[in-house]
Amino acid sequence: MNDYPTPIALATCVEASLHSSLDGFNLPRARLYGVSIVDASGIASHQDGALRISFLAEHGDVYELLDAPSSAIARMFDVAVVLTCGWAAPLDRDEQDDESRSDEEIHDAINNEVPPSQHPLRRRVRLVVAVCDKGVASVLRFADTPNDIVTDAGAARGSLADAVKDLWNDPKVIVSRESVS
Repeated sequence: MNDYPTPIALATCVEASLHSSLDGFNLPRARLYGVSIVDASGIASHQDGALRISFLAEHGDVYELLDAPSSAIARMFDVAVVLTCGWAAPLDRDEQDDESRSDEEIHDAINNEVPPSQHPLRRRVRLVVAVCDKGVASVLRFADTPNDIVTDAGAARGSLADAVKDLWNDPKVIVSRESVS
């Protein structure tokens, strides 16, 4: 299907829809959604009704949510979407220039000895990751700049990116055998 939307178009459309219905950046539990494409031509312009977004599950730990055998139900949809909130810290080494912090704070932050939630330059973030047969894409929005989005068309690496790909590509299979009497 050549007119199938790109993963980034899907992620951006889903994120815009969820953003309009969510209150803030402090969801206590990660959420899993299944998304059906209703009108592929309306996705790029974020038309109402272009997608049908179905809430599937939630969990306090995003990795446990994605690893749960029941989460494989997301593969019944055109797209699986994970939504999670948390703290983000800069990866940028340029933060050394911030004169308001001590040398020790800068050293710890640069050497990743401080978790994002305790980083002096932390920002509250909401992340939407979409995965489909054409790939993975993500959209994030920061609480301090809620009208701006940052997109990634599949270049993200790390444990969350791997877990989302595994959800879509390697669903858990549970074999049960009945005992024969």
